[in-house]
Amino acid sequence: MAKPKPAYLVASSFMREGHGSLEAYGRATHPLLEKHGGELLVAGATDQFMDHYEGDWNDGARFTLFRFPSMEALQSFWRSDEYQSIKHLRTDVTPPNFTFAVEGFDPAEWARADPDHPYLSKKQE
Repeated sequence: MAKPKPAYLVASSFMREGHGSLEAYGRATHPLLEKHGGELLVAGATDQFMDHYEGDWNDGARFTLFRFPSMEALQSFWRSDEYQSIKHLRTDVTPPNFTFAVEGFDPAEWARADPDHPYLSKKQE
């Protein structure tokens, strides 16, 4: 059986100066993230440094990134009645720019397909 690939919840919200508090959202969401194996990797904030290189980015938008052990875990979190009932604690305060889920990759799977892949050889040094 294949090892599940990690999945990432990628979100951007508009966090203008003086926006309301996200404290209630954070407190309500944390136990649900733990329950589904989620981990906050990048926390969007008004003072977040971002160096934008390509494409369009909306003024006032910030970036947040979560990692989950699998797409199934991420979707279970996002679609749960518990999360859907508290999501407004975020969207009422900081309107979303975008939110999406993306599956990561398993380097071991790449190694089986191409043991000489340049990315893998650099990661093993």
